[in-house]
Amino acid sequence: MTHFAVRIPGEGLAEINGEPLVVEEGGSVHEAVLDRLQRHAQERAAAVEATVNDGPSGAAFVLQVAPDGSSRILDPAERTGTTGRAPELPQSVPAPELPQSVPAPELPQSVPAPEPPQRAPAPELPPSAPAPAPAPAPVSAVAAAVARARAAATAPPAPAPPAPAPPTPAPPPQPSRPLAPELADLVAHINALTAAGRIEEASAEVTALREALTRSAGTEHPDALEARAMEAYLAHLRGDHREATVLALSVARILCGAGDPGAPAAIARAAAAWQRLEDGRAAVIHGSELLHMWNRLRGVGRLTPDDERLARRVRAQVEALSACV
Repeated sequence: MTHFAVRIPGEGLAEINGEPLVVEEGGSVHEAVLDRLQRHAQERAAAVEATVNDGPSGAAFVLQVAPDGSSRILDPAERTGTTGRAPELPQSVPAPELPQSVPAPELPQSVPAPEPPQRAPAPELPPSAPAPAPAPAPVSAVAAAVARARAAATAPPAPAPPAPAPPTPAPPPQPSRPLAPELADLVAHINALTAAGRIEEASAEVTALREALTRSAGTEHPDALEARAMEAYLAHLRGDHREATVLALSVARILCGAGDPGAPAAIARAAAAWQRLEDGRAAVIHGSELLHMWNRLRGVGRLTPDDERLARRVRAQVEALSACV
């Protein structure tokens, strides 16, 4: 896997493999870094890794960025053989002073609210809307990924706090529109496997379906998104809550970036999966992205009172975890 070395000496300044990175006026250096890494991944049609040295303190972590813009921090055991130590970065002439980025507004503090009502546990397809035109991953998601990476890299390891009350089970995805006959047959077969308790077989079938739809129609096509949301639900059923959270977040991120009407519901489903994470560090990282997406929808008046209550609850849990990890 291709590997890059990123150095961020301060606000508005960055280098990738020793080459200065110019940040557009009004933009964030962290958004610019992730945008450039996504571009490298798209050129190679494969994920890339980068060792990031962030800030004057020199905090370092390894970030993997996929062609669709999704990113995650790699644990030491996950890093590829080509990762190793970051190559030495050559000394470079300081880049010209760039405009400071405007930080995202803080979410309001509040008392955690009750869980949203549960839905019927029938494994069906998730909501979606007419297909948006394929486009690069939204910049805001890139910024959220960097913010999560910085928080995880600079936080000292510590035991997670006592577990909260049992979370609400992740709701099953619901159908959003009629499907083509051949696709409906495949979905019916997967639903039958799920109803029979053959979760591993159903998971393998839906993963193959999602990969085929992504290759033929693109990552952001509604059918591919529906398959991915179903894949997230099956990961939840088999107890892989980290995978369920990552998949559900990727669906929510795309819908949020496209301004899709189904974005609030997709974020709520991702939050339901997130509540079952046991890894405190992962919960802080993924919880921060949930808060970022809610904040984005709040800015355009897209949150209902129920969405606001859920966002306040997640924020309280993220703040409690951040004090311990």
